[in-house]
Amino acid sequence: MRQLLLLFLMLGISTAYGQTLTQTVRGRIVSDTQEPLVGVQVAITNTPTTLGAFTDSTGNFVIEKVPVGRRTLQARLVGYSEFSRDNLNLNSAREYYIDIVLTPSLSLDEVVVKGYVRNDPTNELSVLSARRLDPEELQYHAATANDPGRLVQGMPGVQNGQDVRNEVVVRGNSPAGILWRLEGVDIPNPNHYAGPGSSGGGITIFSAGMLGSSDFSTGAFPAEYGNALSGVFDMRFRNGNKQQQQYTFRAGLLGLDFATEGPIVKGKTSYNANFRYSTLGILNQLGIYLLDPRNDNNFYDFSFKVHHQGKKSQFSAWGMGGISSQTLRSAEQPWNTYRDYYVYDYGTKMGVVGGTWKYIIDDKSYLEVNGAIMGQNAFTFDDTLSAALDTGRVKTEEYITQRATIHAKYKRNFSRKLNLKAGFIASHIRYDLIDEKWNERTLVLQTVIDTEGSTFQDQGYAQLSLRPNSRWMINAGLHANYYGLNQSTSIEPRAGVKFEASPNASFAFGYGLHSRTVPFGNYFILVDGQMPNQNLDLIKSHHFILAYDQLIGENFRLKVETYYQALYDIPVTTDPERIIFALNRLWGFDPDKMESVGTGTNYGIDLSIEKFFDKGSFFVLSGSWLNATLQRPNDPTVYRSNYDVRYAANFTGGQIFPIGENAFLETGLRFIYNSGYPITPIITSQLSNDGYDPPFDFSQTNSDRLETYFRPDLRVALRVNRPKIAYWLALDIQNFINRVNNFNFYQFDPEIDSWRPTRQTPIVPVLTFWLDF
Repeated sequence: MRQLLLLFLMLGISTAYGQTLTQTVRGRIVSDTQEPLVGVQVAITNTPTTLGAFTDSTGNFVIEKVPVGRRTLQARLVGYSEFSRDNLNLNSAREYYIDIVLTPSLSLDEVVVKGYVRNDPTNELSVLSARRLDPEELQYHAATANDPGRLVQGMPGVQNGQDVRNEVVVRGNSPAGILWRLEGVDIPNPNHYAGPGSSGGGITIFSAGMLGSSDFSTGAFPAEYGNALSGVFDMRFRNGNKQQQQYTFRAGLLGLDFATEGPIVKGKTSYNANFRYSTLGILNQLGIYLLDPRNDNNFYDFSFKVHHQGKKSQFSAWGMGGISSQTLRSAEQPWNTYRDYYVYDYGTKMGVVGGTWKYIIDDKSYLEVNGAIMGQNAFTFDDTLSAALDTGRVKTEEYITQRATIHAKYKRNFSRKLNLKAGFIASHIRYDLIDEKWNERTLVLQTVIDTEGSTFQDQGYAQLSLRPNSRWMINAGLHANYYGLNQSTSIEPRAGVKFEASPNASFAFGYGLHSRTVPFGNYFILVDGQMPNQNLDLIKSHHFILAYDQLIGENFRLKVETYYQALYDIPVTTDPERIIFALNRLWGFDPDKMESVGTGTNYGIDLSIEKFFDKGSFFVLSGSWLNATLQRPNDPTVYRSNYDVRYAANFTGGQIFPIGENAFLETGLRFIYNSGYPITPIITSQLSNDGYDPPFDFSQTNSDRLETYFRPDLRVALRVNRPKIAYWLALDIQNFINRVNNFNFYQFDPEIDSWRPTRQTPIVPVLTFWLDF
């Protein structure tokens, strides 16, 4: 650690002084029906002299000679709501490009100021429990590793309890209820080291340099989002620069990155691409192991987007893919427990390639069609070694899924008060699944899943948005979800109402019935040669949310949201000695017969106060109280969900200090706290064994609780601008107080000859160098 700090200081001694460096800001402004807007007044406001421009006939604008640093942009046009965006990070090597959508106001003869809030979602139909994620946030929040999953772990309504993985727990719900969407298409889990049945992993496949402004929602979603129970990531790739070539190189303890973007046809067609290769072995050389000293890890990924802008239409081709692998070596002999001679090979592959076509029908409507093909492969091969190092297979898992999806969407503004958004999503799914596990009782490799075939899923939606006056917004919609594997159907009403009590305060109410397919492998579990879970229903949940939103001055925001969720049709075992709920599984699948008869209840309150980025500082402080329980029919016992942490608090903030004319020192701090995850106890009569499998007492599911989880993270970074190049040197330290938390999974400890909760990672420093040229 001392050597890393010394290296950081040595590389950061030289900063840029002298004349102020400038950069160009470009963009395009359209209406919410994709019509280019002419004559929009655009201005950079937080500079000594306001700099501005007007959009041309194609909606494009250019503002030149903007001083580098964090800048605020505003856009105004008569008859439209004002747009404002702060924290644009301008450096001396890279032009800044932004796409802006203006929504019509209810008055045609004046500019109506929208009461803009920096983190308002890009989807105007998300009236509550939603937040925009800007790509700049990945760079100045502490210990995010440029990962949107880790970024939101410091946000209201999210309760994290893991150091290594980035699963997102929303309001006591299972991470399996998260929906990932990219460029309008629902995609598989976009993470390296993604376990079957999970929504997270070790680190995202997304590259920070590829992402544009995206949305993260935590409940009562608009009708266009389906097959989700707990949260939605609606991710977007940004368009490349259509005027000049730009390059970025990144090197750090986690990986090497190279990115490039620029014009294919100047002014019309651009590309943006990024390649990343991991260097996790460097951490191991420093004596830092994210998982285990016996682990070797490796990953790489690639992302791209090609965008063409026409007069009435636009087309994009885009894609991303990643491969990750992990190997566990045996311990040095002599071996004392099963864990010592246990080895495995584990890995994941994920890829998606798609296209988007938008066509402006007229000045009130447009059609958008998104299509993609995608696939995912998650595999694990576990072996045990003999004294002669011969292998014996104890587990084989390989889950291969492929999907082709098309999403067609139509939007029409009937008037400034009423608009419609409707669409249809069709997916064809192929699968090839194998799961074999060693049975300690019968001493044979037992087949748990062995199947291949195909199925489909269809979804449709329609949503009306009504603004009777400037204070009210009323959204009402319907979503339909049909799963062809077992003909499961869900018709889901959605509603959202927002009332602007004053220019700075609003109330909102949201309701939605939501459904999601069971994690895929559960359908094909073999029990006595049969597949009894084929008819598991869609898991469903009623969401009710009441929110209050208050702007305090120009730079602070207070939010209070209280929620209630009633879940039903949850798969659960019927054996009273082995009580397992499908939603309590973090990854993988239980080899049990289940029925869709379980219910659940989540309720709580989230309180947050945020300081928007102003004068170099920002913070988000949030606290949550929640109750998350599960029940079986004809069983009076109320069981705690795996994610019922009861109390949670998050803080993330930072301060930026200018150094001379063209350099900036950035500092950041984050802490994550919860009162401890529930955990199922061990059968006391079986405490001592060789460490093969924890002897859970499933009749007392989640009756114990882990100790308090607390993790503080720290960031120090230096940004320097020079003519034609800019660089950034950052040191992120996860868990900088070196506190070792526990996780709700057991491992055998030979020192105490007993099972104990798994210990998580100690201090993890990550040094990153970023060069734009």
